[in-house]
Amino acid sequence: MKLTVAKLDTSNDGVIRVSGDLTFQTVPALREPLLQELFAREGERRLNLEAVGRVDSSALSLWLVCQREAKRRGVNLILESPPQDLCSIAELVGLEGVRR
Repeated sequence: MKLTVAKLDTSNDGVIRVSGDLTFQTVPALREPLLQELFAREGERRLNLEAVGRVDSSALSLWLVCQREAKRRGVNLILESPPQDLCSIAELVGLEGVRR
């Protein structure tokens, strides 16, 4: 099964869009660029996952890292269009707040 590399798209509307697969193979390369982009400016930030394909538990880990850092910095971080599989993984491990 071939993976699609995860990519960031930052447009002028302040929404950070992630596309591709968020798996053990793709998340490590995305983590630092995503964190840098999320906190490059102040104010509310939106992370849109509408174009994400496959996910595994590393996608949830990435979201938790983003949340922790946002809380530390006092930034309101909103997750938009999380994949159903990500929501299912979160529910499976007893986490709330990641839902469609």
